[in-house]
Amino acid sequence: MNRSSLSWKYSKEQFAQDESRKTEELLDFANMVFSVEYSSTDFAFLLPKAYSKERCQIPTHHIIREEKSIRALIDSYPLTMRIKDKEEYAMKACYVGTVCVHPNSRGKGYMIELMKRIEEDAVRQGYALMILDGDRHRYQNYGFEHAGIRYRFHIESNNIRHCCALIYKEPATTVQAYRFEEIRLEGSRLAYLYKLYQRRLVTARSEEDFWLSLQSYGSVAYAVLEKERVIGYVVLSANQRSVSEFELEETQVLAGVIQNLMLEFGIDQLDISVGMDETDKIEWLEKMCDYCDASMSHMIKIIDYEKVFTFLLRWKKQYSTLTAGTYVIGVCNEQTKAVEQYQLSVTEDTIHVIRTEQKADIVLTSLELIRLLTTSFCFVEQLKGEQNKLKNAPTGWFPLPFYLPEADTF
Repeated sequence: MNRSSLSWKYSKEQFAQDESRKTEELLDFANMVFSVEYSSTDFAFLLPKAYSKERCQIPTHHIIREEKSIRALIDSYPLTMRIKDKEEYAMKACYVGTVCVHPNSRGKGYMIELMKRIEEDAVRQGYALMILDGDRHRYQNYGFEHAGIRYRFHIESNNIRHCCALIYKEPATTVQAYRFEEIRLEGSRLAYLYKLYQRRLVTARSEEDFWLSLQSYGSVAYAVLEKERVIGYVVLSANQRSVSEFELEETQVLAGVIQNLMLEFGIDQLDISVGMDETDKIEWLEKMCDYCDASMSHMIKIIDYEKVFTFLLRWKKQYSTLTAGTYVIGVCNEQTKAVEQYQLSVTEDTIHVIRTEQKADIVLTSLELIRLLTTSFCFVEQLKGEQNKLKNAPTGWFPLPFYLPEADTF
């Protein structure tokens, strides 16, 4: 069916806290579509940071209606990614989610229209980056590709028992050295736990967002107590099979904390995910695990290459040595075939990225660039000898990091 012959209307909306009727209509629609495709869905429960009554004004809702009824929806959730070094460096981004079309309105081009509108709005808002999670090949059509490296460590009860005996030079024991108390919004510990969160190399939550973000997807956040003193927190999934995030005052106690967590909740197997920048955590998790796998992280679309290259290089420099040098990357537009060149320069003190007319050291499409420069395919490329596209790249620059904990997703 030709879209021009349809009676439809696009709107971009943000709801005030008191617009409960509009919020209910939107959630009813999203819950219905996702329940038809997957299983019973309740977005207010899954994402209270965006869809609770107190937070419904945060997302921007991109909606198509036929007459007055919602027929397609995409929401965007703003976040500011921050690196704290000698001075803070920030990058505005938006997370795209709640992508749904009414089953009876598919094939009408509504998703194409909304994805175009949401990108136009992201450009107007000054976002450097768009992020989403979903079907890779579906969203490649809209310019998104998987980025980053996520490590997932699989731990079983026998692993952690023997590991603790080796690490702490003590007989394997079931004595609980650590306790876990669910974190409450009204509790006095939140401010301290947020300070622990801020020790991450990159953060994307304000103190106001912190607690509700930790509740995402039915997860439960627990304060870790040694005797009566709070020493950190862990976020346990609704099915108690994975830890999506944790912060501890001292990483050296991690094995004991995880052993006690598994004992307290009767967990036989546990997966723990971290980004490739969390090197101190990876060192200890490797000792504890039965096995580990590496996968790609979220899907991204770069809007402002200068800002994104600068941010990711600064991120990498927080945990790795970057060789001083200059590298020119050409980005080829998949549709127009036009190429834009960006000069990336690193010195001991500075990282500088600018548009340039210089000849590129490498020319990649936007999707190739994300895949080759940020994921484990970077390592595969480096094994190709003379055919290696990155053979002239400065040592240690790639892969660039990109990973956010589940609490930041949308």
